[in-house]
Amino acid sequence: MAPDPDESEAKVKQKELTQRIREREEVVKRQQERLEQLNAQLEQLEGPQRHTIEQLRIEIDRVDKLLNGARADQVSATLKVAEATELLERKTEDKRSSSDQLYTMLLDSEEGKSAKLAELEARFDRLLTSLVAPAPDAALEARLGTD
Repeated sequence: MAPDPDESEAKVKQKELTQRIREREEVVKRQQERLEQLNAQLEQLEGPQRHTIEQLRIEIDRVDKLLNGARADQVSATLKVAEATELLERKTEDKRSSSDQLYTMLLDSEEGKSAKLAELEARFDRLLTSLVAPAPDAALEARLGTD
């Protein structure tokens, strides 16, 4: 019996197909190896960069915590300044008010002393006048001169 031409042709096509599949598998395998090499190189390049990025993130977090603390300190200090300013203004007003009262009291006291002194001088003059009796003409002149 002679080999069937269709069967021989099918075997040839199967061999060709198998060969092409092997060739394609080799190409895919080489491409996969190349991709793995490139990925390894990329990771080597990214390694230091990843470390640097991580260090920067850590530093940013550290500084952020410091900033939050500084902001809280600033708010506290601002409130203290406002309270101190308000206290200073109140005490300044108290001082001004006390100074005004003192000035008024001193002025009233001085006016009272001046009035009392004038009254005492007048009494003293009258007393002196009554003790030293002037001559009748002098008394008349004194009376005429004061009117």
